[in-house]
Amino acid sequence: MPRKKRITVSISQRSARFLRTFRAKTHAPSMSSLFETIVADLQNRLEMEQLEKKFAAHYDRLAGSSAQEDYVWGALGESTLATQADEEVHQRPLEGVMR
Repeated sequence: MPRKKRITVSISQRSARFLRTFRAKTHAPSMSSLFETIVADLQNRLEMEQLEKKFAAHYDRLAGSSAQEDYVWGALGESTLATQADEEVHQRPLEGVMR
């Protein structure tokens, strides 16, 4: 297990109440584990934002025809996935009846 670094922070009473309530609702074993979860979530969000910016920059650099072709392929993929999802939803009620 990696070694932990102890830090001390001062927060408002309102924030402290919120964190204690949130910890109880989420059944976090400790305030430290709650903060680890909060930090991990924040890191994940920032990484996703950076990834989305990289994708956007990539597609912004594409020539018009390449971007249009990628758009068409993307739309085809989305419609295929949506069709498959619809078929699964419609098949599930029948599974219970068929048994």
